[in-house]
Amino acid sequence: MRKIYILILILGLGILLFINFSDLFEDSNLANNKYQLSQHYIENGVKDTGAINLVTAILFDYRGFDTLGEATVIFIVVSAISLLATKERVFVSDTNFSQIVYQNISFIIPFLYILAFYLIAYGHLSPGGGFAGGVVIATTFILLKITFGIRYVKEEEALGKKSLLESLGAISFVLTGLLGILLGYNFLANGQTSLYLGIAGQLVSAGIIPILNLATGIKVGSGLAIIFHRLVREE
Repeated sequence: MRKIYILILILGLGILLFINFSDLFEDSNLANNKYQLSQHYIENGVKDTGAINLVTAILFDYRGFDTLGEATVIFIVVSAISLLATKERVFVSDTNFSQIVYQNISFIIPFLYILAFYLIAYGHLSPGGGFAGGVVIATTFILLKITFGIRYVKEEEALGKKSLLESLGAISFVLTGLLGILLGYNFLANGQTSLYLGIAGQLVSAGIIPILNLATGIKVGSGLAIIFHRLVREE
């Protein structure tokens, strides 16, 4: 009986999706519109945003509001896991590793931090950005906890600092976006607001995009670290 309910639910969702998006299949100009939009990004992306990494230009300028939505999803996931994980956690082993493991992890952690901040700082110039840099930051926290133990730092104190960082990342993103409104344009507007875009290709360029990259990196890194910390405990 349960399988029948699941099948009905799937069919219902499928029909709902088809009804909502059926217009897209009938739009014969959709492919042409996509091509024209892509061409606009390629031809005007650097001039409009000051970022030579067009992926970052799209994420934090043309689709900046959508990126804020993605960051909000991470915040909701962290909040939900923090609420639910207080009852059930996954045990991780407190196995003692060899000195080689401890030394190697200790050796590579500083380089991972450098890599993370490089990805964030140069996100508007080269592949990377706030999301990739944030994942690397979270990886360093996870490596430290797996290698040296969950109680490597005081749990509640560490969670409080990460929660503060995550909130600061989100608030910085929103406040930076409000600059567009204060300057008489739209939320998260960048090049349209006559902000200084600098010289494309230089580190100080692309207007508010580097600030958004930094805010995203802080939020993603601290958010993923909180999720991991909430899901595990030592046995």
